[in-house]
Amino acid sequence: MKTKKIILLFLFIFAGINLLLFAQQDDKRKQAFEEFKEKRIAFITKAMDLSNEEAKVFWPLCNELEAKKFELNRQLMKAMRDFNQHKKEENHSESECKDFVNLCADTKIKEAKLEQEYYTVKFPKVIPAKKIVLYIFAEQQFARQMLDQYPTERGPRPEGRPDNRPDRSGSGQPNKPDDKKK
Repeated sequence: MKTKKIILLFLFIFAGINLLLFAQQDDKRKQAFEEFKEKRIAFITKAMDLSNEEAKVFWPLCNELEAKKFELNRQLMKAMRDFNQHKKEENHSESECKDFVNLCADTKIKEAKLEQEYYTVKFPKVIPAKKIVLYIFAEQQFARQMLDQYPTERGPRPEGRPDNRPDRSGSGQPNKPDDKKK
């Protein structure tokens, strides 16, 4: 009887520790996401050279666009998980595969239409077209910069680029071809 109580006690302690660790991980994940959003806003605001007045009207619209795109992608990811789980049970029919491909394409089209609406209708009401262009490039540059911060499975990402694409360091200057390879 004593052994059962001891085993139960250890199980409860183990379960409690696991819950505590999951809660801490969730808090860390939320904090990291908030820091990511702050970095993104600071980076893009600086790249666009937004005034305080422009930022106050632009960022709520931008956040609205991002929330809508996030929801579209969340729905697609759910459909992908469902599709993959079903795959484990049996092979998909040609019809199911076509439906899934159509769902993926429709999601991309919806996302493109959202961007078109915001880039051509909503954003121009609050900022000039030149700053919209700066926004588009800053989004891409920020994404590249974030990717460069994380090493790949094969090791760290290469520093230089052997082509004329802009450097991801933020200088905006194209890389020089590597003369050593000649």
